[in-house]
Amino acid sequence: MTDVVEKKYAQVLVDINKLGTKTFSYLIPDELKEEIKVGQSVLVPFGRRKDGLKAYVVGFSNYLEEGIKAKYITEIIEANPLFSLEYLKLLDWVANYYYCDIQTVLNTALPQKFFEKNVKKYRKPKKENEIYKIDKEEKSENNLSDEQRKVYEEIKKVNAKTSLLYGITGSGKTEIYFKLIEDTIKKNKNVIFLAPEIALVSQLTIRTLERFGADSVAIWHSSITEAEKYETWKKLRNNEIKILFGARSAIFAPIRDLGLIIIDEEHESSYKQTMPSPRYNAKEVAKKLCELYDAKLILGSATPSIESYYEAINTNSLFELKTRYNCAKLPKVSVVDMKVERAERNYTPFSRTLINQTKEAVEKGHQVIFLINRRGFSSYTQCMECGEVLMCEKCAIPLIFHSQTNSYKCHYCNFELTGEIKCPKCNSEALENFGMGSQKVEIMAKEIFSDYRIERLDSDSLSKKNEHIEILKRFQNGEIDILIGTQMIAKGLDNKNVTLVGVINADLSFNLPDYRSSERGFSILTQVAGRSGRGDDEGKVIFQTYNSSNVFLKDAQKQDYEGFYENEIHLRELLDYPPFSNMIRIVLSSKNEFRAEKSAAEIELHLSDYLKKLSLDEAILVLGPVECVLKKIREEYRYNIIIKNKLSEKGHRAILRFLKTIHLPDDIKMVVDINPSDIL
Repeated sequence: MTDVVEKKYAQVLVDINKLGTKTFSYLIPDELKEEIKVGQSVLVPFGRRKDGLKAYVVGFSNYLEEGIKAKYITEIIEANPLFSLEYLKLLDWVANYYYCDIQTVLNTALPQKFFEKNVKKYRKPKKENEIYKIDKEEKSENNLSDEQRKVYEEIKKVNAKTSLLYGITGSGKTEIYFKLIEDTIKKNKNVIFLAPEIALVSQLTIRTLERFGADSVAIWHSSITEAEKYETWKKLRNNEIKILFGARSAIFAPIRDLGLIIIDEEHESSYKQTMPSPRYNAKEVAKKLCELYDAKLILGSATPSIESYYEAINTNSLFELKTRYNCAKLPKVSVVDMKVERAERNYTPFSRTLINQTKEAVEKGHQVIFLINRRGFSSYTQCMECGEVLMCEKCAIPLIFHSQTNSYKCHYCNFELTGEIKCPKCNSEALENFGMGSQKVEIMAKEIFSDYRIERLDSDSLSKKNEHIEILKRFQNGEIDILIGTQMIAKGLDNKNVTLVGVINADLSFNLPDYRSSERGFSILTQVAGRSGRGDDEGKVIFQTYNSSNVFLKDAQKQDYEGFYENEIHLRELLDYPPFSNMIRIVLSSKNEFRAEKSAAEIELHLSDYLKKLSLDEAILVLGPVECVLKKIREEYRYNIIIKNKLSEKGHRAILRFLKTIHLPDDIKMVVDINPSDIL
């Protein structure tokens, strides 16, 4: 008997209002048994709906659990499958590795337009994305320098599945990416190109359109519409797309004949989804994807993650660019101690050095970037009568004042206070805003530099689609003198007219209570410094700090990644942090604090006993439970357990087996985060 005849039931995926995305089993009519395939869309009866539901075939079986009565599939809607068996294997791996169900993964991966029943009535996006409006005949190409060509040839020869391209800022990593893309396309293979921020995706896409033309390039990230995603998905399945650009979610796009994945700025934490589930890391998923398709993975960064650099060194897959393209010099970085400025009665966020050098740069026709790595107007608001700090009612964190909307917002749950606000403790109106956010920096910059054209770029300033593209375009065209922003502007900007970068408070990233804070701080300072002096004129960078003795700040000033790495890897090994372990974080939460703490303590006790019985307690370390740094979010108290697994896959499987035995009461929630990007 053939496999086709043996198909009795089809597992199909449906999207049901209020229930979400679920899988159900349906009988396959005899006349469809030879036609039906994984990935096809089908029409199925559901409940009392007369017209049925659109569903997708995700598997087959020959039996059902006792007591279940299956209905027959009505018809096949589209004969051409919209995803493959390999694609489902990837999603199944994601579900297993990141401890979630396949429905959750499918919900993340598939555009919601998939579940519109009448595809014939589906309308294409009305408006072409602004990013594609480029002269399609204009194709630019730069010749590789000797150093670039040497690295490019070495990457082509290496057998490693994953290669790390470590190049200082402005060294021309993108040109090497483009050469590797050309080679891949010539072999009739396709490419996924990931960038961490939507703004950076847009910049890279524009450069790629100029180089390769618009016909075979597409973009995929959270700012494009569901209609655009669905249209792109169909083109990918029809093999009409050669290069797909996107942020982390693009790793789930079903590109065919995959030959190469490039992950630019690979150190960025935004490649890790922290919420909702699946809490996947696009880099880890990319490695699995390359394994399934026998493709190559190129990671690129001027400040590689500690884990990637360690792995590359130990697998002989590290490739370095040590000089800037066209022999441009690295910018000169100076540090200004803001304690001295305050002692001399300068209470503005700008040191006198930064003010003078900004005026000098703009008067010469150059452009300036100010980085403040915090959104909003201030970092907290305090009552001057009783000292109370305005806190979110649902989360144990301060509210952030936003001057544009004259409101206080929580950046975790979106709670907002508007109107005339008084102290909740003493009813006083004597409220003062402390700390510094990007909005406040913008307002004060416009007072001090009133004759200059100033704009801000952060997630709060983007009120409409593609606004970031317009701001960056105006900056590129010289229509903005000073661009103020958060980490969105710290990477990828290649404006040769920028000769000065000012970091308003270089201490912010170093002061978070998280083991990665030094890595993040070093990275963002080095990256933003690299925006200066990329043209013919020498660049300057000013780090403003209240702690000029910080060793990592000194490494960033020298742009000395190797020095930073040596300091950091020693600490990581001493404390069993990655890359010397894989971490798993378990967070227990409840509206009742005692219940959350008790549940966490019970799970830790059972987990420790379980590991002891398996003689794994020395190689898998369990820490906690302790209350989370952010103890309360959205009205729920949070306690976490940290697991340091030094046994790689063996340890991972053992921990997941234990987690599957846990049964929690309804008032307790549990989140499992594999290789968390932070432990806040």
